[in-house]
Amino acid sequence: MIVFLADFLDNKEMIALGHTAIGTIIGISTYNLVGQGDLTSGLIIAGAAGVVSHYITDFIPHGHFVRLDKLKNYLMPIIAFDLLLPIILLLSGLYLKNGFTDQFFYILFGIGGAQLPDIFDGLIFINFIVNKGLAKKEYDFHQGLHWHGKDSKTLLLGALDIWQLGMVFVALYLTIFK
Repeated sequence: MIVFLADFLDNKEMIALGHTAIGTIIGISTYNLVGQGDLTSGLIIAGAAGVVSHYITDFIPHGHFVRLDKLKNYLMPIIAFDLLLPIILLLSGLYLKNGFTDQFFYILFGIGGAQLPDIFDGLIFINFIVNKGLAKKEYDFHQGLHWHGKDSKTLLLGALDIWQLGMVFVALYLTIFK
């Protein structure tokens, strides 16, 4: 187990955390722009803007935890430590600071939208969703938007990922420390 964790941590990357941070910023921004209006419409806008942000940020050069050929071996730790844990910690901090306010739900929907394309593609990857029809069109569109293209090798964590760290600090400042 220790060897597995060491190998996992040696291949670390934070792209889900980067999308979480961007989704948080989008949720806050949407709340600030339309938060006094209809809650349902605002949440739909936050979620949709989160989805759009995902596609835009995938176009920015970034690394990945592991190369695609090793992804299935690391899928559960990636989901646990890169996706779920940061979302739980961020939303818990926000809840402890403000409770379940409209802003909390705007941020939740922003994060949800920002993660949705990878969640959808992950369900295709594990064969939960069949990769044909509309699902295949989205998958091909999403993978084609990645700055490295869908058929080339991905990069591991590196200097190209500094933008994600910046977004994490902005998200933390706007939600917990402001």
